Order: sequence, then C-alpha cells, then structure tokens
Amino acid sequence: MTMEAPAALLPAPFTVSMMKSPGQTRNARSRSRCIVGLRPATRASALPDLGADPIDHLLALDPGGRGIGRFFQPGGARRAADTLRRARRVLVTTGFVVDSGAAETDGPPGAAVLGRALRALGAEVRYVTDAVTAPVLSAALTALGEAADVIAWPDGDDAARRLLASERPTHLVAIERPGRARDGTYRNMRGADVSEWNAGIDELFVRAGRVTTVGVGDGGNEIGMGNVRARLAKGGGLAARIASVVSVDHLVVAGVSNWGAYGIVAHLGRLAGRPLLHTPDDERRLVTACVAAGACDGVTRRREPTVDGLALDTHAALVTLLGVAAKARA
Repeated sequence: MTMEAPAALLPAPFTVSMMKSPGQTRNARSRSRCIVGLRPATRASALPDLGADPIDHLLALDPGGRGIGRFFQPGGARRAADTLRRARRVLVTTGFVVDSGAAETDGPPGAAVLGRALRALGAEVRYVTDAVTAPVLSAALTALGEAADVIAWPDGDDAARRLLASERPTHLVAIERPGRARDGTYRNMRGADVSEWNAGIDELFVRAGRVTTVGVGDGGNEIGMGNVRARLAKGGGLAARIASVVSVDHLVVAGVSNWGAYGIVAHLGRLAGRPLLHTPDDERRLVTACVAAGACDGVTRRREPTVDGLALDTHAALVTLLGVAAKARA
C-alpha cells in the first residue's frame, strides 16, 4: 500500500480511491489488496473550507463516496476535544448491528481508543451498548489493555432515565451508533429497517438535559446527525429517509466513524501536550480482535479485518497521518 503525503498533509478536499495494482483481479481487489490514492472530491461531495488544520483534512477523506462534504463539520473534532478534556464522568456508546447477530467493525475501535485517552486525562469512563456489540467492544478494550467496563443496555421503556440517574455522566459520547429517523425507525445505509437488532440507546441523548453530548458518524443515520438533518434531507430520496433526527451538542463527521474518534484523540493529545493516539499496530490488533469477537465489515458484511470496505493497512496509515497531524499547529 502507498499513500501520497501532500504538503501540509492535505491542503484541499480529497476522497480516497481504490486503485487496482497491475495484473490484479477484481476478486483480489474486493479483498482489499489495494493501493490507496488520493483524488480531488467531486462536485457532489465538495467540501466546505477546511482551513489549515491537517486533522480536519484527514477526517474529510470520503472513502465510501458518501458525499460527506454536504454535512462535514469543520472544527468538529477540535470542539469535541475542547469539551471532553474537562470531562469528569463519560458514558460512551457504540455499535451498529447491520444484520442479526453481527455488529460493524466501525465504532468499537474508535470507542476504545477515545475511552483510553479520556481515562489517561483523568476522566471516569464507562461504556454502554447492546448484547450483540458488548463482546465486540469488550474485545477492543482488551486489545488496548483497558478494562472492559461495559454496561448492558437494560430492558424497559425507562432504561435511559434509569441509566442517566445511576451513572450521572457529565458527558455522553456516541460513535457509529444508530439514531432514529423521522419515522422512529433505525435505518442502515441501504435504507433497510434495522430496528429489530438495535436497542434504543439514542434515548440517552434525547433525555440528556444538561449533560454535554458528542456524536460521531459518517453516513447521516447515526446519533448526532439531527444537527445536519436539513442538509441531508435537501437531497431527498435515501439520504432523507435514513437521516437521524437525534441532535448533539458537538457533531464530528468523518469518512469513517472510527477516524472521527481518532481525530478527537489527536486533538486531545495536542491540547494535553503529549501523545494519546494509538499506534498503527494497535489499530491492526483492535480490528482483528473485533472480528474474532463476531464483528463484520459493515459494507461487505464479511467477517474479515476490514472496516467500511477498506483494507486494514488503510486504517493503519490514517492513524500514522493523524499522529503526524497531532504534532502540527493549525
């Protein structure tokens, strides 16, 4: 795998393109044996002004071609880090179950990396998720050497109220967790109703009150995308149908949700004056551990160590670049 390293990292809007190596078959390409290149975003996915911060330029990469330029939030990761650096008690949720019994590889790694960074800064961090995602998230935490302090989402209509009362979080964070659409259902990127497999954890954010909330997503159907629903709905069709109505105080949009969480950690490290981001080798262990615990790629639906259809080396390279970007001053 090769990845171009532009001046100032990424000075203009880019998307990631998969390019087949000479002599490579389509099947090999689908198995993510690829070269990762950078190409300018198309008009449909043109980004807002990203300024000089290289972290934003990396998060704005659009590997899935979802057109995140329509709803990308420049400075979102920085603002999330600004509020989380002072957090006392953080409740983190993640997990998008795409099929019965299979959670995505996107989300749990990001939750584990962010949770570890917040604990290093002195916050008390706990995690809440559904029964399907719990073993995947626990595996990610264990891979990082973290305690798997995962709360199972309780039964009952008042689950959110009871959990908020017992945990008393100062901050709530959702990373790639479905948020209800206008019709009250949870929808995947294909528009299918996946409510049967995804617990109503977004109710925590609806009932948050004075608790500071952060949402990280990449497709428009996650907790937090209520902040940009008008933009998503403007396109009509599928985007409008799957768009979440659940809003947050701070929204982070990225080409892959894990990357959004890593971007927050890169900013936290910059603010703390010390590295908090994980390593490329950690990234490989994280994703591999999630798959071993039952996770699948949310795009390919295969139980293999890829995330959103992208090879593991691609994600490791992104971690490397974020580590460089964290040392730069915007």
